[in-house]
Amino acid sequence: MPDYKTAKFILAVSGGMDSMLMLWLFNKSDLNFVVANINFKLRGKEADMDSQMVIDYCKNNNINFLHKSFDTHAYAKKHKISIQMAARDIRYNWFDKLATKYNYDYISIAHHLDDQTETFFINLIRGTGIAGLHGLARNNNKIVRPLMFCTRDEISYFVEENNISFREDSSNTSDKYQRNYIRHNILPHFYKLQSNFSKKLDTTIEYISELENYANKNLKKEIENLRQKTNAGIFKIKINKITQHSHPQLICYNIFNHYGFNKSHIDNLISLLEGDNSGKTIQSREYLILIERDYITLQNQSTNKKFNKISIDNFDDNLWEEIGISVNINNTEDYKKAKANQAFLDADKINFPLTIRKWETGDSFHPFGMKGMKKLSDFFIDNKFTNYEKQNALLLCSGGEIIWLIGYRIDNKFAITKDTKNILKLEYNGNN
Repeated sequence: MPDYKTAKFILAVSGGMDSMLMLWLFNKSDLNFVVANINFKLRGKEADMDSQMVIDYCKNNNINFLHKSFDTHAYAKKHKISIQMAARDIRYNWFDKLATKYNYDYISIAHHLDDQTETFFINLIRGTGIAGLHGLARNNNKIVRPLMFCTRDEISYFVEENNISFREDSSNTSDKYQRNYIRHNILPHFYKLQSNFSKKLDTTIEYISELENYANKNLKKEIENLRQKTNAGIFKIKINKITQHSHPQLICYNIFNHYGFNKSHIDNLISLLEGDNSGKTIQSREYLILIERDYITLQNQSTNKKFNKISIDNFDDNLWEEIGISVNINNTEDYKKAKANQAFLDADKINFPLTIRKWETGDSFHPFGMKGMKKLSDFFIDNKFTNYEKQNALLLCSGGEIIWLIGYRIDNKFAITKDTKNILKLEYNGNN
């Protein structure tokens, strides 16, 4: 439990009834706080008067305050978002900067139970799933909401009883905003059925939040077991692990939603996995899912861009790190326990400069553990490489000789023998 008595707070105060009550309560306490007020320049003189009231209140009560004006319309136009989203971004970005600059512990927002109820219905309409139904968290990292125990009516009663000054935002009466429409036209019907509906819903939201935390914890473990590292993408998953799962949509959504894939993408993916659709892809803005043979692979679309040949002059060259390879000379690890992404080589057989390049038609090498030379194209077929894995396969070469099919197999010529004096370990850590 945080020790709020020793903490420093930023109070987001707009001048409305809710935030002025929060300010009044903080001013009655011994807590360490500063007031932050924003003029979004959306309501002309009315907005100026709101800010001025907050500033005057702080001056009259010897309260430290911070104030700033923003051109919300310009911000919304620049970022191509709604005015409401622009105001939200501006608000929280400024608060975060203040908290960092002045070393404040918490940002206190005057949301209450009716705000949570409205947010619940907004997310319900948007179809955000369980993640959107847990409402507004009372405490979320630096954000705290000290009024989340009371309703708008209770706040109104307390403000009137204690003669707390505030200003009413005229935009609150307009139904052009979704939140206001829900507040004025939908929720009154629920309050008729249950006068303390917001408090009843708050109990339900607590159950939903607990269920979500439990589900996410177990989903994370299951997803970690499904995903496999791959040198040809971010990760791959065996198709039958999804098609045989009791809840394939749920699993896929929780795996791929973080990479920009929505429900429509996931439904399409599940449909494709039910048939023979090897080679098919599903794309989000930055990523794509590739279906091939027994696996689906998630890859960054930028990895399909043409790879330029890289020349490396020594073992200390920074280009090793840029390509995602770590170098360890005179390694003492047991090379007989090498992982797929590791190459243990005889360091004295390596001649610089080295080259890292894409494979080409006609390339061949002597795969370690096999007899004789083999064309890379045949090696790919024998080892069931997907088209994407073939297209993005990289070679470490010395002159015209292949040292390592990176992440897969070394050439026998450079392998460790009983006469090896210096062992070189290379480890490929990802497709950079």
